[in-house]
Amino acid sequence: MINPFLEVVVPYAAFAIFVIGVLYRIVTWASSAVPLKIPTTSGQHGTLPFIRRTIHDRIDSPYNKWEVVLRMLTEIFLFRSLWRNTKYYVYGHEHKDRRWLWGFAMLFHWSFLIILIRHLRFFMEPVPEPFIFLTEMIAIKAWVPAIYVTGLTALIGLGYLLLRRIFLGNERTISLPSDYLAPILLLSIIISGLLMRYIYKIPLAPVKELALGLITFQIDFANPPDVHWLFLVHLTLVCITIAYFPFSKLMHAGGILFSPTRNMPNDNRRRRHVNPWNPPYVGITFEEHYENYRDQMEEIAERGYNFRPEVE
Repeated sequence: MINPFLEVVVPYAAFAIFVIGVLYRIVTWASSAVPLKIPTTSGQHGTLPFIRRTIHDRIDSPYNKWEVVLRMLTEIFLFRSLWRNTKYYVYGHEHKDRRWLWGFAMLFHWSFLIILIRHLRFFMEPVPEPFIFLTEMIAIKAWVPAIYVTGLTALIGLGYLLLRRIFLGNERTISLPSDYLAPILLLSIIISGLLMRYIYKIPLAPVKELALGLITFQIDFANPPDVHWLFLVHLTLVCITIAYFPFSKLMHAGGILFSPTRNMPNDNRRRRHVNPWNPPYVGITFEEHYENYRDQMEEIAERGYNFRPEVE
């Protein structure tokens, strides 16, 4: 009875938690008010037409929506903020920059994205040509089975990110238990996947049968495919990560799109930003003001001051 539970109930439950949790977080972020205009900028602000702005200025200090889109693309695909947010050390009057964090973060995220795309072939029959081409492109066929580069690079990149958090004092001080849980889960998924391919070499036919059954809702709950025990471990880890995703810092994958420091144009001089939390302004007429301060107004009028508005 353990196999139907792990192969059917757990994946569907994890996916339901994932969808509901992600939608809840997105709706919460989208409905949150932004009281201030707070884009982080480091480039030339858009002002007068004769002041030249380079492509770097347009990305670092976006002035309109198209420049914001360009900035968000560099944030999502090139980790622009991580590239710029680095520490610099001076040794012997020599300026050296350290961008290892950016490099290994790019290595892990792009490798993991390719792994996810490549895994889509288990849910498709027949497999589309682009997925076959991607698989062939990243495979080293000098060994049997062929070695997929992205599996190793994802392991190296994630290993660096985890070890950095463990051994560097500043990062270790500000880290919470949840900061270790997500990398450990992802690392366990990658390691179990590598073991299945290169060590145990489990049969893939039952795995694809299970994947197609789950995606088409045609799985036989009473008699699911008989998959390898290591795949059950791998699948369980994946389901735990999917269910944990909306409640963890892994949601930065979607949260970057809702960050006001990134998605707002720096156009304070052209357009006034109205705080949606401000209470509605209710003015008063001159007559009401006069009635409130009649004594003071009459005293001023006796001195010869004309404070009544002139109406033409």
